[in-house]
Amino acid sequence: MQPITQQQINRFVSGKTIAIVGASRNEKSFSAEVAKHLKELNYKLWFVNPNYETDEPQNLKVQSIRRLPADVKHLLVLTPATETETVVKQAVEKGMDNIWIQQKSETSAAIELAQSNKVNLIHHQCIFMFTQPTGMHKFHYTIKKVFGSLPK
Repeated sequence: MQPITQQQINRFVSGKTIAIVGASRNEKSFSAEVAKHLKELNYKLWFVNPNYETDEPQNLKVQSIRRLPADVKHLLVLTPATETETVVKQAVEKGMDNIWIQQKSETSAAIELAQSNKVNLIHHQCIFMFTQPTGMHKFHYTIKKVFGSLPK
């Protein structure tokens, strides 16, 4: 696997519209915290969930990746690892060119699929650490910085 660069991360976080697959409705979940954090930073978020009864474009909610507007090119994957390859495949088919697979959601098959399709792919990284981290995420960022383990 190729190392992730700071340039790749910057390319992803500079997009101000992000679709999220796998965000929980449980407000205390990690994925809900990610969505809240990104909203506070003024990202426009689309939520993708096959369990929605219908698409609600006015509420930025759709049932599948293919129903996202064509201009949505950034995807944050927060799914269980067992679902990630399917999600990445759908994103590639949709033409999405920036995918962040949150750590613990990645699989080698999903990573290989994205890389083989020339996607700007971030994996094995926490999005909190690269979007104005606070609290424990800022602490983790500082530790990684001190020990030189941040992407270059």
